[in-house]
Amino acid sequence: MSICNISDRLKKLRDLREQLCSKEKNWEEAFNLRDWIVDQIKETHKLSESKNSTKQDIIERLADILCVLDPKDGSSNVK
Repeated sequence: MSICNISDRLKKLRDLREQLCSKEKNWEEAFNLRDWIVDQIKETHKLSESKNSTKQDIIERLADILCVLDPKDGSSNVK
């Protein structure tokens, strides 16, 4: 086995490791986003059940969620 062949194999292994780490980071970000969405929905649900909350409070909470999930959509400016 030549040194170039070993070197190529090591490079392929490093590349594979980098791809796997990148995918793991993407999954972690996706799970963090999912957790944030669930928390926001729970908070919005609490607002909807509270006698102290107004319809405007709920509208603003939903607009904030939409702004994060779809920042380029102008409909998040709902009043």
